[in-house]
Parts: sequence; C-alpha cells; structure tokens
Amino acid sequence: MSDKRNKRLTASLLLLLAAAAAGLFWMWNHPPFGRPLPVQSLISEQGTPASALAEGTPAPESTASPEAEVVIPAQIETEDVPAQPAQESPHAQSEPTLPSAEPAVERARCSPADAMTAAILGLDENEQTDAIRLVRLDFAQERVSVVSIPRDFWVPIVDMQEHGIEYGRINSTYAYSEVFNGKGEGIESLAKNIQANFGVSFDHYLVLHFADIQKYIDLIGGVDVTLDQPVFDRERQFAAGEHHFDGETAVIFMRMREGDSDFYRVRRQSLVLTAFYKKVMHELNLWQQVKLGLAIISDRSIQTDFSAKDAYALACLASRIQSEDVAFIEIPSDLYHRMTTNRGASVIIPHAGVAGFLQSVMDGSYEGGEE
Repeated sequence: MSDKRNKRLTASLLLLLAAAAAGLFWMWNHPPFGRPLPVQSLISEQGTPASALAEGTPAPESTASPEAEVVIPAQIETEDVPAQPAQESPHAQSEPTLPSAEPAVERARCSPADAMTAAILGLDENEQTDAIRLVRLDFAQERVSVVSIPRDFWVPIVDMQEHGIEYGRINSTYAYSEVFNGKGEGIESLAKNIQANFGVSFDHYLVLHFADIQKYIDLIGGVDVTLDQPVFDRERQFAAGEHHFDGETAVIFMRMREGDSDFYRVRRQSLVLTAFYKKVMHELNLWQQVKLGLAIISDRSIQTDFSAKDAYALACLASRIQSEDVAFIEIPSDLYHRMTTNRGASVIIPHAGVAGFLQSVMDGSYEGGEE
C-alpha cells in the first residue's frame, strides 16, 4: 500500500474529537450563529477631524444617539494620522497613483501553546491496546507528526512485579492495570511504561474501542479504500482494487494479524482512518458533521482528558492543514529485531535507539521524512 495515503492521518487520529468540534468551530466563526467578526478602526465620517485629534483640540459634542457612538482606539498617535492633502489647481495634471498594499495580517494561532502531544489508543475486546499512536500537534508551524508504537514491543513492565509480571508486550500494560488496579487505571500504567522504556510522555490521551470505530463508520455510511495489493489471512482475502467497507468489514480489515507484519497492520489502520477523515471533512455537510460530533460527545465509552478548549484547537488545526503538513512516521527497521519467546510468542525487541527516535518526534526535533 502506498504510504502517500497516510498523509491525511492528521485529523484522522484525532478526528473523533475534531469532528465533534468542527461544527461548533464553524458556527462560532460565522454570524449570525456565533461571534461577529472583529471590527477594527471604525471612524465615523461625521466624527472629530484628524487635525483636532493631533492638536488636542476639544471635539464638538456629538448629536448621535449612544448606540451610534464611535470609540476611537486609544493607541492612535499623531504620526498615525494621515495629513490633509494640499489643494491643487483644477488645471493641474495629476499623475495616477497606485493603491497602497495593505499590510498582511498574521492570523491567530489555534492555540496559545506552541505544541500539544497526545496518545491515541485503540482497544480490543480484551482491553488491550491494539493500536498505540503518539501525536505531536505543532500549532506554531501548523504541522502534525504521528508515530506508532508496535503493539508487540517486548519490554520490562515497571509496575506489575507484585503480580509476578516482569516482561510483556507494551500493549498488555493497559489491560494488566485495568484488572489489578481497577477500571480506568489502564492509561496511567501505559503512560508509566512508555515513559520508563522510551523516555516519552504525552499531554493528553484518547482511548476508544474498535467497536466505537465500527459504529462511527456505519454512521457516515461506510468508507471507500483502494488497495495496491491483495491483503489476506486465514479467514479473509481482500483483492487489490477499490473496496467499500461498512463498519464491521473495516474493523476486520484493520485488525487482520496474519499474512503480514504488525507494521503493515498499522498502515491498514491508517488507510481506513484516512478514508474516514476524507469522507467526514470533504463529503459530509455541516449538519452531518455536527450530528457525528454530537454522537461522539455523548458516547461514554470514549475516555479522554481533552477539554472543550482543546477540542476546539484540534478542529481549528484540522481546518488549516494540508496533506503535506502531516508526517506519518514509522520506527526504522534497524532499531528493532524479532524474537520468539520461550512460550512460542512472536514479539519485537526494541533497541536502545528507539527511545531517542521517539523523543525526537515528540519534541519536534525530528528532521527526517516519512519512513
């Protein structure tokens, strides 16, 4: 499958929040639904002459009603007021003048913060994190970087020794904590283990089940994907070419585990999420987007610590970025190797360089292209 299709992954990873805020973002910025656009430097034609402002001469009292009163911005200074043009003879030939270019106005950032980081987790029916995505949203540069941690990374488990668990797949730490520490504690354990093994932390999280993804794909009428080559396992085969997936089929396609590696599973997930994002942002009308957003907001199965303000910033960023502003990054293959455990499980052993690689993506210093 072509990696180019992953470039729109930006909002697709955060789409379930961005879609919820997209309709509200549009309504907020389009009168009469939301706030009016700011009016700058309004000066009445019947107001005080500029010369009087410059010389400090008292202005005549206005006869306008209080509602029509015009407020002159306090920051206007003498040199900012244009001088009155000199009167020329009606017979003098004037040269044509070109209109002066207005200074470019820098648009406000979507967030006062330079950047935000997040972990996006997809859970299977056993509460294991079948998909782990780390995302850096750069509000200053209006770019997004996404890197996936393979679910089969075999690492020391830092907080389960009392239960006899010292090593395991990185995706199992969430389920262990949910069982031993209580419902809702999985994200904290996963965050601890990612920090302990790779030195990476994140500001926010979004946790959803694949059943949620299935539900939302059905809500928008399915997604269309194109495969460059056949994909198959013991039970299913998808031929190369165009496919229309309903929610159930899309999730089956995303979670197929045989026939290729865990890294290709990540790419398949990205392919479906990209198709979902494309349809929501480019094919649904505003009302359909708002309807989807309200369904997501009211869904109690989704866990997140994103605030409404954060969601608004995500929707704003999603509306501004282009496909070239998104980098979908994979961990280089020379930074890990495969191994079979004593119990016959196939796992991936991360090398020491994985920590520095992930840190560079999350702190914005990574300068490589898409892997």
